[in-house]
Amino acid sequence: MKNKKKIIGSVVILAVFFVFLIVGYINSRPVKIDENSRDIFEEGATSKDSNETGDDNYSKEITVYINGQVKNPGVYKLKDNSRVESLVKAAGGFTDKADSCRLNLAKKLKDEDYIYVDSKIGNTSGGPNSSALSESQIGSDGKININRASKEELKTIPGVGDITAQKIMDYREQNGDFASVEDLKKIDRIGDKTLDKMRDKIDVR
Repeated sequence: MKNKKKIIGSVVILAVFFVFLIVGYINSRPVKIDENSRDIFEEGATSKDSNETGDDNYSKEITVYINGQVKNPGVYKLKDNSRVESLVKAAGGFTDKADSCRLNLAKKLKDEDYIYVDSKIGNTSGGPNSSALSESQIGSDGKININRASKEELKTIPGVGDITAQKIMDYREQNGDFASVEDLKKIDRIGDKTLDKMRDKIDVR
């Protein structure tokens, strides 16, 4: 009787073992994916990726600032890789006083660019009125008229670099002429010590 129970128990254990073995084999087999289903899945994924990439490229913009002799100075949003010409058009075009010949309209813009359009009155490149303009900007005493000088002429003043020269031009554009040499202290980076260095080189005539 005991031997019979042992045999039955062994058979049960073997049966359970085989069941687990068969289940494990079935689960471990690779699942065949229907080719049509795979194509649909891949096309959907590709389409989604393409749309997302396209949207990113389409929505990419740059923010740029234009000032000076344009009809509507200000900050504008343009498509990436836009040219200066597009920015000028967005700002309403040049004013009658704009010295457009000195601006590279084909230049590509990048985010946070600052474009300043000079006035013809600051042009000393050899035009028909260049002699008269030169005399009005640099007097016989060698002093530079800070109300008329071009950016390059302003940079010849002691203590004035590219950034400060641009700030001086921006001030003139927004507030008009300097009433006195002392008004230069309204410009960032110009204090009493800096003004003393340049005082003998400038005037506001």
